[in-house]
Amino acid sequence: YLAIEIFDRTGKATQLTIKGRELIDDFVQMLDLQQNVVRRVGSDASYAARFRLGVTEMVALTWLPALIAEIKNQYPDIVLEPKIDLTVNLWQQMATHRLDLVIGPTPHAETAFPVLPLGFLESEWMCSPLLFKERKGVVSIQKLLELPLLTYAEGSLLHLNMLKALASIGVKPQNTITCNSMIALAEMASAGLGVTFLPSAYFSSYRAQGYLTPIKTSLALPPLEYVALHRNDAISRRVAELARETCDFGPPRWRGSGQPPRRRA
Repeated sequence: YLAIEIFDRTGKATQLTIKGRELIDDFVQMLDLQQNVVRRVGSDASYAARFRLGVTEMVALTWLPALIAEIKNQYPDIVLEPKIDLTVNLWQQMATHRLDLVIGPTPHAETAFPVLPLGFLESEWMCSPLLFKERKGVVSIQKLLELPLLTYAEGSLLHLNMLKALASIGVKPQNTITCNSMIALAEMASAGLGVTFLPSAYFSSYRAQGYLTPIKTSLALPPLEYVALHRNDAISRRVAELARETCDFGPPRWRGSGQPPRRRA
């Protein structure tokens, strides 16, 4: 029994008190110690607790299945709980200890959690081949944005970085359609509804089939660096390492063979 208030129930939603937030760090250390003891006296296969994993949509579309397969290879009895959301929401859930690890673009703010770099997500401007039929060479960003801008969800780092880059050269899009699905953006662009900025490797099949065509513009946006932000315990550190080994934003590797990723015996 603890003679202190851990939860504040005076508001609409129950929240941790200041003392409760302080205790969370102690509990994390206790769990880390427990995991280390289990690993020393047993094998990786003995870990059977749940693991809450947060990822962005692009990770879910590309290498999340491969990562899950690798995690299950190492921890067969682990209970995985993947969550797909915008980066900003995932960081908040990590900060409030509702997730054990988050995979997403590098956070702009400082964080107390360990951060492991994974790789870079390259993107490019694309639109239907029916638009800009007679384009040659580099298209100015001003000319390009005479078309409607199909952009990813507000609050996403991809969206924020794009707006920041446009603002730096005095360009403010006047006609935008915002959507929280990369696939939907690709389909709308394929239908000729506007221009969009999408990950290059994953949507290469749209280009190969003639649905989308890349556009060279006067505004080059840098790639997004992806990281794994994780709790400082043995299991989370190992999952972060597996994420670094698995990270690949191209089309899922098993599509070519028609087979999903398989667990090793």
